[in-house]
Parts: sequence; structure tokens; C-alpha cells
Amino acid sequence: MNSGHSHKITDKKIEAQIEELCGQGCSRVNQLIDDARKGRKIEALNGFSEAEIRVIIHELTVIMSVYENDD
Repeated sequence: MNSGHSHKITDKKIEAQIEELCGQGCSRVNQLIDDARKGRKIEALNGFSEAEIRVIIHELTVIMSVYENDD
């Protein structure tokens, strides 16, 4: 009955990874998004499941869209 607890840990893990990737700069994040769209393996996300990687890439895409529309 601990499934809710592990989900929160996963969310924190995902959140921490997103923050770390964002700290590497816009061009790095855009490269990761591009690699993911092309189906390339992303070394920085080796410890994550496919579902988690989809969440991370989606969140990064949302974050970057804010910057792209901020002219």
C-alpha cells in the first residue's frame, strides 16, 4: 500500500533531473528535446523508465516554449 509514496519519490526524482538539465542551459535542453524527438538514447536519463523520460521531455518542452515565446 505504499504506491502513492513511491510515486512522490519518482516525482521528486523527475523534478530534480529537470532542474539539473535546465541548469545546463537552453542549448543543452533543446538538444535533449531534439534527440528525444529523433528517438535517440539520452545518456543523462539512463536511470529513468520510458514513461519517466516522456514526462521529463514533456516538461522540458513546456519550459522551453515559455522562453521561445518570450520575445
